[in-house]
Amino acid sequence: MKLITHIDFDGICCAALFIRKFGSSVDITYATVQEAKQLSKDNFQVDYTCDLPKVSQSVNIDHHKTNYEDLYNSNRITNKDLVVPNAPSATDLVYDYFAYPNDPIAEEIKELGHLADIALLPAEYKPLDIVLNMNVEDLSFLRDISELLAKKGRMILETQWLKDHHSKVVAAYHKTHQVIKSFLDTHSLIPRVVIIDSRNIIPGKLAKEVFKPLFDRGTVIIALIYKKSNNEPTRVSFRVTKTEQEKYDVSAVAKHFGGGGHRMAAACTPNLSDIPDEIINQLKTIMKTTDTVEFFSLGTNM
Repeated sequence: MKLITHIDFDGICCAALFIRKFGSSVDITYATVQEAKQLSKDNFQVDYTCDLPKVSQSVNIDHHKTNYEDLYNSNRITNKDLVVPNAPSATDLVYDYFAYPNDPIAEEIKELGHLADIALLPAEYKPLDIVLNMNVEDLSFLRDISELLAKKGRMILETQWLKDHHSKVVAAYHKTHQVIKSFLDTHSLIPRVVIIDSRNIIPGKLAKEVFKPLFDRGTVIIALIYKKSNNEPTRVSFRVTKTEQEKYDVSAVAKHFGGGGHRMAAACTPNLSDIPDEIINQLKTIMKTTDTVEFFSLGTNM
């Protein structure tokens, strides 16, 4: 059996559920959205696609609104697919698709994927989250973490494997939060809508650490500009604070730039010439009349 799944927490949990159900013989490809789209164009043969746009003629298990719309409009959705835009995570859908009766570890994996994708991951899972983000380009690592989750569920938190990996990256994590704190200390007034450029200031793999501190300061929409590495294109990740998620649809903004996602979480790879003016223009199409928007560099006045 061949599976292609996303490289984020939700995709990793999908992989763990497949291993839990079918064993370690499952052939797993880990990919970004852009890589999945290219593989589909290349007619890459795979049995299941999880948490990603449908690859070739595979069974698609996904929860992204933009993917559902594209499948429906192109007449590619089948009765074997399970694409539910209002589902909280792809992990939830994999769990429902295959069924795991009386399997407490599968339940733990389902809960982990669910909480991670709705941004409610408990603090105890933060070391696992950091380690995953810092090793997301290491495909052998992604396989290892999927296997461990499949075997141990939440007890992965107690493994020496996780402790060893965490000790290697915790210093970069703390330094990143020092930079974010200094930025917030410098800017006492933060608008409701923020475009923030983190490139060349903090590690791209930790860029999304800016979301919670800014939301805690009253921001409702964040457009985060970052690069995962020097060889990667510039990306923009959009988020809406949980308390306002029904009032804004950032997937519409991401779609304008060729990306997609959910109402409260979406992403795209825009042209550099679109930063920041065209991003501001598109955000204004979903903003309320009382909202204000401003562009910052995370390193301003540092």
